[in-house]
Amino acid sequence: MAYITFQPHDHFSVPTWDGSDSTKTITGMQFKPDALWIKRYNGNGHPVFNNSTQGTAINWLPSGQNTADTTTYVASYTSDGFTLTGNIENTNNDGDDYVAACWKANGGTTSSNTDGSITSTVQANTTSGFSVVTYTGTGLGATVGHGLGTAPKMIITKSMDTADFGGVGNGSILYYTDPWTDGIEMAWNGSTWADKDTFWNDTAPTSTVFSVKSANQTNKSGDDYVAYCFAEKNGFSKMGFYKGNGNVNGSYIYCGFRPKWILVKKIDGAENWFTKQTGLTGFGIGGTLTRTVKYDDNTSSTNCYFNVTATGFRPTTIDGKANGDGNIYIYMAFADHSIVGSNGTIALAI
Repeated sequence: MAYITFQPHDHFSVPTWDGSDSTKTITGMQFKPDALWIKRYNGNGHPVFNNSTQGTAINWLPSGQNTADTTTYVASYTSDGFTLTGNIENTNNDGDDYVAACWKANGGTTSSNTDGSITSTVQANTTSGFSVVTYTGTGLGATVGHGLGTAPKMIITKSMDTADFGGVGNGSILYYTDPWTDGIEMAWNGSTWADKDTFWNDTAPTSTVFSVKSANQTNKSGDDYVAYCFAEKNGFSKMGFYKGNGNVNGSYIYCGFRPKWILVKKIDGAENWFTKQTGLTGFGIGGTLTRTVKYDDNTSSTNCYFNVTATGFRPTTIDGKANGDGNIYIYMAFADHSIVGSNGTIALAI
């Protein structure tokens, strides 16, 4: 297997911070971030998505069932981090604790993309396999250029104009195995994984475009959309499924790197989405931070465990969020450090 030659920490980072009553700058990254997923982890708080393409006054709250949130959570992006507005519950409230997953795209520089039947605006990092794409829906089967040069394996979309998709969720997520395309709505705790023709027009992404049809989540006529597109890169990112076995020696998920940040969702039953961070300063060897992708469930689960190794992770729990017997889970994982040669494991209590 050919591994990446770049340093993952030049493209992805997971900082933590204590909130304050005033403006706060998060520094120390090896890059200027272009997409943030911020979450409070010691109490209630919506996850906040922000990106440098749409700007600091346009956000997506995946657990809010809302249109674009225009609160200025992020005051600005800096050369090695970002600056937050002070005293806001979701991102920077005095005495609260926060974490962010941060991706580099193209330093805020976008370009018009005409590869698809819908002209899109693209900010792409072809090295790490990540792009931020904006486009306007047509309500009809169409294609959208993503700028990655290789087919994305996971896409998260959000309408900026339609607030509530039937009381279920306000975003969609794709994982595909050619020639089928499937989706599930983000931040909802139910199970809606299925082949959704209206999401992706039953067409797998290509190296230049992804397909959409008529669903509110991906292509409502006149709505403005943002899509985060992720292509796998050996040694940096991995996306897929695993099957739970309901015991403390769960299936091993090979990634080819030690994961720094993992997103997991049970897709054949009702469980919350959750994220996991490892190796965070102040949380012991390997770290213990987890939280769900919703507003009011943020504490670590005492019954959910992973072993994280130099090449992947293994659920070591019977908790249904991560390892129910016979259940299927979708995941995405990222590294933020160079490849580790050791095969030793670190047990992490979540």
